[in-house]
Amino acid sequence: MSTTEQHLQPEGQPISRRRMLYWSWWLPLFGLAWIAFLVSAFPQPVALFQQNWPLIFVGMVGALLGNITAVGGGIVFVPAMIFIYHLPPVVALKIAIASQSFGMTSGAIGWLRRGVVPLKALKFTIPGLLIGSTISTLVIHPNALLVKGLFGPVSISLGIVTLVFLNRYPNHQSTSIPNSAKTPLFLVAIIGGLITGWVAIGEGEVIAAFLMLVYRFNASGGIGLGVVLLSVNSIYLALLHTFFLGGIPWEIAVFTVLGCVYGARLAPYLSQWISPQILKIGFAIIAMIDGLIFLLQFLIFGHH
Repeated sequence: MSTTEQHLQPEGQPISRRRMLYWSWWLPLFGLAWIAFLVSAFPQPVALFQQNWPLIFVGMVGALLGNITAVGGGIVFVPAMIFIYHLPPVVALKIAIASQSFGMTSGAIGWLRRGVVPLKALKFTIPGLLIGSTISTLVIHPNALLVKGLFGPVSISLGIVTLVFLNRYPNHQSTSIPNSAKTPLFLVAIIGGLITGWVAIGEGEVIAAFLMLVYRFNASGGIGLGVVLLSVNSIYLALLHTFFLGGIPWEIAVFTVLGCVYGARLAPYLSQWISPQILKIGFAIIAMIDGLIFLLQFLIFGHH
């Protein structure tokens, strides 16, 4: 049984933060469903497994990093697909989006079970991300290399700013979002949706950073919200790619998906014993590494 801890909002209203266990009843069922899908959907499942099983561990690492910082598993998936598997950037993007649809959702369920996600913020962030994602997918088609040149410096800047403000408000972490934040969050969600539609990550990262830096929102709540939003974003983008942009290479994505589901559950589970300051440091480091990777990809492959 999980225990419940009571915390107070600044207005004095209690909120609950539940201790969660890693294991859930649906995890073994997902594993069985995955095996059934592999056997029924592909003509030579054993050979396919022998060829692509390392991708399961790529999915686990990407999902753990993506869910514990809200950056998204694309920080691992896209570079791995481009540098190791030598796939075209847009194919790597499709695999990252499909993987995150499962991995970020698995992590989002865990964050929601912890009770730290500000659910009211979903009403004005989800419409924003849907608008941004639609534009970056259907109006301005994905061109990952071009956007990496822009997203790299932005991500690095977010990490640096987070570290600069790390100790600015050590004893004043808010657990509620003011009404004045609705419009800014809507606009930031649009920007996040634009970026995510092009490079598979961004929505959770910009939302978490914005809340922590501008509104001094607590790290767990900001990251949890970012994970939930990136989950919604990834599912929506996966549907767009499936029905409008030529589909998703499931013969590869099915293996990262398996690792994602189990790796993602570790993020909210481990975060229960990690201080908000450590979460912020982790967020900042991952954001800067993320930016450097995409910037290098742009500089090396930008003209190919």
